[in-house]
Amino acid sequence: MDRLRHLPTVVYEGIEPEIFHGIEMRHYKKRPGNLVELLENSVEKSANREAVVDEKVRLTYQEFDRLSNNLSSSLRAHGVTKGDRVAILMPNCWEYAVAYYGIIRLGAIAVLLNWRCTAIELEYMLNDSSSLSLMTTPKFYQDIVGILPKLKHLNLIYCTYDASISGTISFEKEVKKEAVGRINADPSLIEDDVAASLYTSGTTGQPKGTLQTHRNCVANALNASKLAEADETDRTLIIAPMFHATGINSQLTAFLCVGGCSVIRSAFVPQDTLITIQKEKISFGAGVAAMFYLLLSDPQWKSYDLSSLRTFVFGGSYVPVELFSQIMGALPNVKFGNVWGLTECTSITTWNPHVDILRAPKSVGPPVPILDVKVVDPLNNQDLPYGEVGELCVKGPSVVKGYWNKPEATRETFVNGWLHTGDLGYMDEDGYIYVVDRIKDMIVSGGENIYCLEVENAIMQHPAVFEVGVVGVTDPVMQEAVKAVIFLKPGMKATEQEIIDHCKSLIASYKKPKYVVFTREPLPKNPGGKVLKKILKDI
Repeated sequence: MDRLRHLPTVVYEGIEPEIFHGIEMRHYKKRPGNLVELLENSVEKSANREAVVDEKVRLTYQEFDRLSNNLSSSLRAHGVTKGDRVAILMPNCWEYAVAYYGIIRLGAIAVLLNWRCTAIELEYMLNDSSSLSLMTTPKFYQDIVGILPKLKHLNLIYCTYDASISGTISFEKEVKKEAVGRINADPSLIEDDVAASLYTSGTTGQPKGTLQTHRNCVANALNASKLAEADETDRTLIIAPMFHATGINSQLTAFLCVGGCSVIRSAFVPQDTLITIQKEKISFGAGVAAMFYLLLSDPQWKSYDLSSLRTFVFGGSYVPVELFSQIMGALPNVKFGNVWGLTECTSITTWNPHVDILRAPKSVGPPVPILDVKVVDPLNNQDLPYGEVGELCVKGPSVVKGYWNKPEATRETFVNGWLHTGDLGYMDEDGYIYVVDRIKDMIVSGGENIYCLEVENAIMQHPAVFEVGVVGVTDPVMQEAVKAVIFLKPGMKATEQEIIDHCKSLIASYKKPKYVVFTREPLPKNPGGKVLKKILKDI
């Protein structure tokens, strides 16, 4: 098969076959052995360049390295050793970045907690991970103070903003205490050591902690920075939560890898984003397509100087051609990409480059060159030919080690080096991947398989629709029927019949929704931002 090679040339360079734990794969030959070495390489080359910017705080590589080393020293003084779990519960901020690298420098494991979770959910994750220490803020400390007596292992809490909260340690004071020399893990780090545990969303049960090794994170950082064609002059805007793989792995670590700068914002606010791109000369960004709808809806957006923006990558969902065309027309000098990423793959799995977005708009692109993707029959695990829908499986150096304390789930999900993603999709003859649904979300109506994502993609092309969730509901005749729950754009209107007729013009009639429900509120989502389809069934 002669695959199209529209990804940047640099992504293909320096890749060699290797065998790791008996599994054949490909990896970049020249690479740091761990995340600490990755950072130290950039400190050596870019000591006085900005590494992290957050509001008025501007840290050079030398300063960032010093603060994270000081934090490692503090953790060690308080009894934290290699392999211990240290949780982070913070919004996006410079302290988050320092905390992450301070933890992993010591060889401890950074447990990244979703601050959108309830106290009960956080209690589960802190106990499940056996976290000994927690880095947090006064606000989030107050959110969890009621569960502190129920935390079985936690005995050390760092709090930001010099908070004088009884029983906590001041984060700022500790990072300013100069360490005596370099702090190193004992025993020394190897690339198969776990660097971080990121919890999955838990849409079908308790969340699982993915074990992202130094090898995984380095692989993704090299891959992401090469795909972005980034260098030390580039500046990325991190508005994705840093507890997500995108923010921490494909932005912060990827740009530290090349000596670039990460400009951190606590949340996405359209006007603030426009101001930040202009003020900080942002060249690279990542987020969901809805962000650009909101940015371009700002009547003043053209008054901002966005000329520094060179690349923006979409992830999380299919982007309608109409929206892509609108965005490209508004920002003709920006290269866009669409990716499929997974926490279990450390982040990026495929990349649909700018040149192919309009040619294959429903594709998430080819697998990145260090990963293999195949499509198998989910019932018998047999490989399927091009064009046939099955479960998407991934193999390569960024596929994580497994799940923390979940041996059965690990055995079921990671088989002979292949990650079974639970996503349904197919591959075309050019090697481009199309994601059509989650296995558990597929609707069977009258003996026909209907993929929710396909129906959602069709409905999203209606100009009045802001977001939609499609589910199957019980039907006495057809077994299941298609139901669409829709949140409209502000000030826009649509009728049930209008949506149904719109779908009939784009997809087969049997796939159109039988029921259309309009909601006055955004769709219900879990703390990870995924739509809670169980709730949609009852709306």
